[in-house]
Amino acid sequence: MTVSCPLSRLFNPRSVVIIGASDNNPWSGMVIRTLKSVGFSGKVHLVNKRGAEVMGQATFTSCRNIGEPVDAAFLAVPAAALEDALEDMADAGIMHGVVVSSGFAETGPAGAAEQKRIFDRAAARGLKLLGPNSLGSISLTDSCALSAMSLDLPILPNGKVALISQSGATAGLLTKQAYRQNIALSHVVAMGNEACIDLTEVLEYMIEQPEVRAVAIFAESIRRPESFLAAAQRALALKKAIIILKVGTSELTAEVAQAHTGALVGDDRVFNAVCRQYGLVRVYSLEQLLITASVIAHVGPLEQKGFAVASISGGACEIMADAGSSAGIRFTRFAPRTMERLKDVVADFGAAHNPLDVTGAALVKPEILENVLTALAADPDVGLLACTFDMASTPAQTNSFTLTMLDRSLAGLATAKCPTLLIEQTMKDTTEYARELLKKHAVPILVPGMDAAMKAIGSAYQWSDRMRTARTGTSTTVKPIAGINRPRSERETLEYLQSHGVPVIPARVVRSREEAASAAQEMNGVVVLKILSPDIAHKTEVGGVMLNVDGGAAAADGYDTIMRNVGGAAPHARIDGIIVSPMRSQGTELFIGIVRDPSFGLAIAVGLGGIWIEALDDTALRLLPVTPDEVLEMFGELKAQRLLTGYRGAPPVDLAALSVVVAAVGRAAIALGPELASLEINPLSINADKIEALDALATWSASEPTSQA
Repeated sequence: MTVSCPLSRLFNPRSVVIIGASDNNPWSGMVIRTLKSVGFSGKVHLVNKRGAEVMGQATFTSCRNIGEPVDAAFLAVPAAALEDALEDMADAGIMHGVVVSSGFAETGPAGAAEQKRIFDRAAARGLKLLGPNSLGSISLTDSCALSAMSLDLPILPNGKVALISQSGATAGLLTKQAYRQNIALSHVVAMGNEACIDLTEVLEYMIEQPEVRAVAIFAESIRRPESFLAAAQRALALKKAIIILKVGTSELTAEVAQAHTGALVGDDRVFNAVCRQYGLVRVYSLEQLLITASVIAHVGPLEQKGFAVASISGGACEIMADAGSSAGIRFTRFAPRTMERLKDVVADFGAAHNPLDVTGAALVKPEILENVLTALAADPDVGLLACTFDMASTPAQTNSFTLTMLDRSLAGLATAKCPTLLIEQTMKDTTEYARELLKKHAVPILVPGMDAAMKAIGSAYQWSDRMRTARTGTSTTVKPIAGINRPRSERETLEYLQSHGVPVIPARVVRSREEAASAAQEMNGVVVLKILSPDIAHKTEVGGVMLNVDGGAAAADGYDTIMRNVGGAAPHARIDGIIVSPMRSQGTELFIGIVRDPSFGLAIAVGLGGIWIEALDDTALRLLPVTPDEVLEMFGELKAQRLLTGYRGAPPVDLAALSVVVAAVGRAAIALGPELASLEINPLSINADKIEALDALATWSASEPTSQA
């Protein structure tokens, strides 16, 4: 049952019209055939400018001549005729439609300009359109379709998975793959260029439909990221999963996406951070997209318990153990009571492992498999239970023994109070014979292939964990501060951060050798000298840093040395002086970097600081703002996290206090406003209980106001 919303008439129309229909137009023929194949029971009107009969059906010369309400249109007209067709459609009061016409933004700037002109006019008329360059949509739930996808295989109806694709050809390919993998779908939508309705708006519609439990997305770009994230939060609140195959991990992919639908692709690492924060499940292949969506739609949110799986093959158990570990699955350690029950079933089990090899004993006594699964189902720490089974593809592969094994497997799984899965050992297409067997034996799901199954199960557990911790509401609002002075140098940046609750190292700016000597004496110890210039980002490369400067005389000489070095290496740089700060003993150094992603805005990265940031390439990212709890998660993702928790006798870092500081840096960055390009602290020094920013710099996307010059 479709829940009514602004797009209901597009995806669940009571009557439709195909504009540009003709016997020579392949698009209109495909739409008519698809409508018939899904069992559409509403009226189908055809518009042909000449009034010629099409596929044996009478036509109208204009939408205005239909003479009765029509919910949605499919526009199968050339690009040159599109504007007139849209006007005719609007005049007839048909406000929703699919535009298959191509030759717009995907062709370059001129096409993009023409697309904007035509669709701005359509929007002014109140039209809601999918496309252009869209192959349309299919709603299996409502038995309706406005689609020109080439489908030579059926689509299994009554599914819990909605599919949205920014590639029409990929949408068609995925629907065929779903049939081969015996995955039922609820909806299929091919987005096209998104000149009007975009992916986010379709996602908003799908997650509100009661039959949809998971949404599978093939995406090239996210055009309204803020609304997309709000939809992701809504999906979490409804306990519905979003599984996304997002291309754009390389510069080449970005170029291809631009040529395909005019899409712009953002930073892939930032998108990974988005997925972690907002509970999105990211996959990296078309096959895994559908399988993962199907598994999560079937099992739903999982409890914080482990996974158990049994097989009559020891090799299969080893493969699943490796693949499951790589996927982050926690395999249940069986309780003593479970171990006793297993020994009662098969006396020579000894120490039963998970995945559990039932051994060849089940080939002699098939009831052993049922009894083993029943024992595992009763274990208090099993939150998901599975069994491998190789489904017969032909009658020749079927005998009474294989059917008995299937029934025994299903009987054992049926005793579980937790979700269950049947897993094939290899990935293969489901034949019509196998499909009938699955239906006859009421098998709810058969996951094709152990490797794919383990990845999907790992994703299901991760999604379930994110449901408990990810953002499901608006974070604490942090807004830019109007009229704020931009910090342009290291010292100004540190002072700004300090004013926003970030501890920074004491420092003094000096402009003579005498002032340098005085500052060093006041600090009563060894100091560091650093050049202060808005034109010099890498101070060491121009000889602008001196470490371990001991005493006033050494500081005075160091001042002269730095000024001489910089004057030779960067003669045109503006010099504001030299910073004198206490020299800190060796401790843990952290890097905090904030950059502005063109799609999602400010993102924060943390990692080991100093030279390690480039040497290890080990950072964790999140979108801003972040909470201290989210920062703690980031520390847990670092490969070098052991260095923060007391490695080889070193004192552990106070991660709770450190996370508060990192969150404060994020808030300070947001307050600087939309022209902040980046903000970096490297390093943030941690010594015992002292946390200090030693070096920081902000950069800007626009030139500074003249008043600050």
